[in-house]
Amino acid sequence: MIEPEESLIVARAKRNFAAKGHGDRAWETDDPVQGPLCGGTVMVLSQAERDEYVAQARHELRNEPAS
Repeated sequence: MIEPEESLIVARAKRNFAAKGHGDRAWETDDPVQGPLCGGTVMVLSQAERDEYVAQARHELRNEPAS
């Protein structure tokens, strides 16, 4: 099994987070897309929550069939 690149893992994690439609939640404090859409206070994911998304993304990428 080939370990996916970290940049691909983080991109997948962010995409998975966005797909869940968290409304007033943001991946990080300087999120240029989500921040303005929330119209005020933005609750940022904790490091533990981001780590969960990253772990899930890593698992998904490891288990995708090779192209």
